[in-house]
Amino acid sequence: MTEKDQKNPEIIKIQDFVKDGRIDDAVNIIALYLGDSTQDDYLDRLEDIIEMLLSLHGGRTVLRFLIERLIIDIPSLLENLSKRDSVLRYSFLLLLKTLCENECDLFLPHSEDLLDSDDPNVREADLQLIIFMAGGEAEVDDESLIAKIALRLADEQEFVVEKAIQALISIGRKHPSFVTKAVTNAAKEDPENEELKKSVDSVLKSIVTVEKIEEIREETPSEEIEISDKELELKKKEIEIKKKKIELEEKENELEEKIILEKEKTLKLKEEILEKETIVPPEADLIPKKVKKQLKKEESDIIDKEIELKKKALEIKKKKLELEFKEREIEEMVIEEKEKTLKIKEELIEKESELSRAEIELKQRIIKEKEQKIIESEIKRAVEEFMLTDDKEKEEENKKEKD
Repeated sequence: MTEKDQKNPEIIKIQDFVKDGRIDDAVNIIALYLGDSTQDDYLDRLEDIIEMLLSLHGGRTVLRFLIERLIIDIPSLLENLSKRDSVLRYSFLLLLKTLCENECDLFLPHSEDLLDSDDPNVREADLQLIIFMAGGEAEVDDESLIAKIALRLADEQEFVVEKAIQALISIGRKHPSFVTKAVTNAAKEDPENEELKKSVDSVLKSIVTVEKIEEIREETPSEEIEISDKELELKKKEIEIKKKKIELEEKENELEEKIILEKEKTLKLKEEILEKETIVPPEADLIPKKVKKQLKKEESDIIDKEIELKKKALEIKKKKLELEFKEREIEEMVIEEKEKTLKIKEELIEKESELSRAEIELKQRIIKEKEQKIIESEIKRAVEEFMLTDDKEKEEENKKEKD
């Protein structure tokens, strides 16, 4: 806060009201003070007010009221902040850090909508506030919001993408499964986007640590875990096969290069022979013959090497075919696993229906038993009543006989 502001009677009055616990009065004066500002000095005034309130006991309560009563409107604030450069924007947002950490309910309701803002600076500022909130005690576990943040990984502005990565990592420390699900879905929606894949990998590498794997597994049904584990194993095998295929292709290329080199040597030797045949006179015929023999020998060696290289190339092709066959087998295994999954699910549904049928039968049996008991008790009561009336009649008859 500047010296000018410290001497400002309205600022002094606000300070006094806050110190005296006159919260409503402080809120009203701040509302008037901010309302009296121009577009140029609004942010400066607001920054000074926030800075002052955070330094005073009870100031956070005043700040909360200001936001709740929309005297400080978060969306409007971020839009105004977007006009500032990134350093000034961040320094202002830092003032809201403690409030975000402890009073995140003031900011969360706006977060999702602000991520759709046309202004990338607003999107970035919103993500920064989310980072502050995720670093606090409150839980940022709204799956809809997390999914929205994940979509920002494909933002056209790189600085927004960076902030989205930071936000997801911050949330992922407490809720790795939610973040994993969100970023995976985002990647599925745009599978051709390589930059998005990199961003997703960056998030996953940061949150899916050994400690977090168990937490994710706990939130996943055991049968699905078993199936996903098998799928992972198959994918690993598939990757290994692809690696081997690449290695074989590289070897094949090397062999082809060697064949080309050998052929070049052969051609060179042939050219040399031709040159020597033209240059050497007939009387010196003995020397060319020796040279020819040597060259022919070298040529035959080269041909042998070519044959060997071709054999190796054939072997590599065979291996490639074997790998392709294995790859197909793995694909079939994946299909089988998926079929098993479906079968398990069908069995579970059948079991559930069987259980429900058994439950109905049990209830019907209980009802029948109750009805039977009621009937039996009624019969018993009727018999007892009949016996009583019969006894009474006999007594009356006996009395009459005596009389």
